[in-house]
Amino acid sequence: MSLLVQGLSYIHPNKDLLFQNISFTISTGKKCAIIGNNGVGKSTLLKILAGKVPPATGNILCDGIPYMIPQHFGQFDGMSVAEALGLADKLRALSIILDGRGTEKEYEQLNDEWDILEHLAEAFARWQIGHIVPDMLMGNLSGGEKTRVFLAGQDISKPSVVLMDEPTNHLDTTGRTLLYEYIARTNRTIIIVSHDRMLLNMLSEIYEMSPTGMQFYPMNYDAYRETVDAETYAKVTRLENRQKELVKAETSAHKTIERQQKHASRGKKQSAKKCVARISMGLLRDKSEATTSRLNKVQQEKMEAMKREINEIRSSINEYADIKIDMGNSVLVGRKLLVEARNVTFRYVGRDTMWCQHPLDLSIFSGERIRLQGDNGSGKSTLLKLITGTLQPTSGEMFRNEALNILYLDQEYSCLDNDLTVYGQLEACNSKRPEHELKMLLNRFLFPSSTWDKKCGSLSGGEKMKLALCYLIVCEDAPDMIIADEPTNNIDIASMDILATVLKNYKGTLLLVSHDEQFIHDVGIERTIYFS
Repeated sequence: MSLLVQGLSYIHPNKDLLFQNISFTISTGKKCAIIGNNGVGKSTLLKILAGKVPPATGNILCDGIPYMIPQHFGQFDGMSVAEALGLADKLRALSIILDGRGTEKEYEQLNDEWDILEHLAEAFARWQIGHIVPDMLMGNLSGGEKTRVFLAGQDISKPSVVLMDEPTNHLDTTGRTLLYEYIARTNRTIIIVSHDRMLLNMLSEIYEMSPTGMQFYPMNYDAYRETVDAETYAKVTRLENRQKELVKAETSAHKTIERQQKHASRGKKQSAKKCVARISMGLLRDKSEATTSRLNKVQQEKMEAMKREINEIRSSINEYADIKIDMGNSVLVGRKLLVEARNVTFRYVGRDTMWCQHPLDLSIFSGERIRLQGDNGSGKSTLLKLITGTLQPTSGEMFRNEALNILYLDQEYSCLDNDLTVYGQLEACNSKRPEHELKMLLNRFLFPSSTWDKKCGSLSGGEKMKLALCYLIVCEDAPDMIIADEPTNNIDIASMDILATVLKNYKGTLLLVSHDEQFIHDVGIERTIYFS
């Protein structure tokens, strides 16, 4: 046993329950994933396992102290690399001892780790961040460098259990390759929260998390997906059959009532013709009504049971299953030149000029589906800003079609106004649709009326993605070009599938930056522009 979790629950400071009844066991050396929809509490669970957040209830037994690689690093920006990794005291103690000023305190802090600097250098070299030194400020590093610093840190502390929260979010292709290689060779117990399907397929166990518990699948992600899809198909088929049976039962009940009413009416007329006594007629009527009431009760109970079963089946089916996207298409059809760069370079203040050895020369035509690929810092995001006009080239010329309408989808979905409400966002970009249609659209995208006054800035990544798609639908003009810059970093896998479907079916020009190879495949990229 490496990790045992029993009856874990967590309640927000505002008293809202996030999850409960979380129990699972992970054996020593196992590599597993925890998956689930945005907002279910996966990151909070990892923080609880790492001892950084206390649970409301439950127990955790672990072999050693888990080492955590977080998803966000803002809390470390004011620290040095050594402080972030918890090595500052040891390195300070080593420096004092080597300077001849060591006391018993410094020797205790160092704990005979005389070669800690060599181990740190080796670990940084292994993760290809040899240019980073322990006293460097974390706030001056890129997101990918921060992730690699923490990945290197586990090679120093040598934990038995490693927790990783979306470790590939900030990593470029080289960084991801290093991580995949590490996962393949390590003997440590690994627990990962991720939407990277290539990474998930390297893991042998899947734990699907919901607000009320964990479901275990002893398989990789592709096998899990096949299993869940088969279960969903069976549920949908069962739901359709039960709905048909309910319609038949309601029709049958209605006909039965009509027959009873006609029978009672006929009996009344016949009794009157035969001059049956009034008392006898009353008894016959009461008997008929009692029979009708009994039949109605039996049929009502049967239909109520069927409705309950239908609701149970419907609630067990993935909430995203019914979302269908119908987005307009670009008006720039045919092969029209949209963007052209001629001998372009760019220089940020205080930094070297980009592409000075090989100035950018490229053309983008309407209808193309292009991926920009390269390591962190190679200039992909800079090119996107040049295309949108946010930046101007330092040298060379940047041509852009005057009629070009661009939608920029980044990982923060900044096309949304964080100060607007959910409903206000659609209202602001809509000029034709009446109010009831906007509200129907929000309901269709799983935004109930209780969320309409919620500020966009407080939405989760998956919620922002869905609202951005609503925004696309209600905009008067469909974009001629969608620029998507790492749009999957902060959303769950179900949201990724929806987004991939939308971008694949979009009839316009697509320019995509992503290190997720499965997502690249799913959206149907046709051309790649490489940066080095």
